[in-house]
Amino acid sequence: MKGYDTQAAQAFILAHLDRRAFRSIANELPQMIGDMITYDLHFMHVTGVVDENGEQGENDYDDDEAFEYIYDAWLSDHPGVDDEDMLVAALLNEYMDLQYRYLCENGLAEV
Repeated sequence: MKGYDTQAAQAFILAHLDRRAFRSIANELPQMIGDMITYDLHFMHVTGVVDENGEQGENDYDDDEAFEYIYDAWLSDHPGVDDEDMLVAALLNEYMDLQYRYLCENGLAEV
């Protein structure tokens, strides 16, 4: 996505994340958020939200589909964390809100 800075987005999300709920995975948060960003960007490409040039694609972003895609992808790539799946879902929910906020604040999405 043109104008999207992965590292800036990750820093923004981590800075605004309420970490109290995620104390048990505090050391893993940067990697987890980074993974979620990667899966989210891939979702945007495969669903046509973003085209091959990084421009706005023909399709709209579906929050529910994106959540499922990111959640399934993360769990698939991390099979040993079945006991933390609800915590991952809670983190993903926070990620989705903060990612949208980052996009809006940087002129990459409409409010």
